[in-house]
Amino acid sequence: MLPAHNEESTVAAAVTAARQGISALGVEGEVIVSASGCTDRTAEVAKDSGASVVIAGKGKGEAIVQGVKSAAGEIVCLMDADLEYYGETPLVALLVDPILRGIADATISNLYWRPIYPDQWLNGFFAPLAGLFLPEILPKVGSTPWSGQRAARRDLWPKVLPAGFTSDLAITLHWNEHASRLRSVLADDWFNPIRPKPELLAQDFRLLVEHAIGRGRIPVGLKPDLEAWFSRIEAIIDGYDENDPDPMGFEKNLLETSVRELRLRVARAMQ
Repeated sequence: MLPAHNEESTVAAAVTAARQGISALGVEGEVIVSASGCTDRTAEVAKDSGASVVIAGKGKGEAIVQGVKSAAGEIVCLMDADLEYYGETPLVALLVDPILRGIADATISNLYWRPIYPDQWLNGFFAPLAGLFLPEILPKVGSTPWSGQRAARRDLWPKVLPAGFTSDLAITLHWNEHASRLRSVLADDWFNPIRPKPELLAQDFRLLVEHAIGRGRIPVGLKPDLEAWFSRIEAIIDGYDENDPDPMGFEKNLLETSVRELRLRVARAMQ
């Protein structure tokens, strides 16, 4: 299932790649394009490419919910409609095969190459916060827990999701609770366009904190201290210089600073 918003230039190739993955698995399957608030020819191009098309409201979460609802298969694999994947084995096959073999019931792609922003998301925010309050999640989700490339048994897909891109994290948190065998799958080289999402980090932070509070992992009174910590880390991320000759060094320092300051704030607040 491919959620797509104005992807007329890439959706045909994505449909072809999905079909190749189904063929490599040797199973019956369908390709669904969930056209989300499109104002271009995405739906028409997808249909001409042989995909079934679902018209969904605007927002990735809306597209995922509507697309999964229309799927007939026992396993649903999610793929971005603008992703170019260069691995020898189709990405759909990599993600679905462990589920077919019974060693996973949900998978998330661990994409080894990542631009600087997602690494900052991981090292500055997700790993420190989830590592402290949801430590069981880190071994399951790999280094790209926000990835849009994932698969699961159809009963594990949430029936309600946030409308926007924070839906990826919402699915990961849902699977952490409900999937007995959530595993990351190492994938190969890939490319998709980088689209600035300046509001996403704060949205994901709020989602993760509210999730942990709702499950008794974080006392509600700690929320202001976490918000102050997040503001500090967000400022460090925003101050990154794209001409930095050592981006990996920046990420390492970001992780160490984030963990240290989070632990200090939590310890002081809990005294």
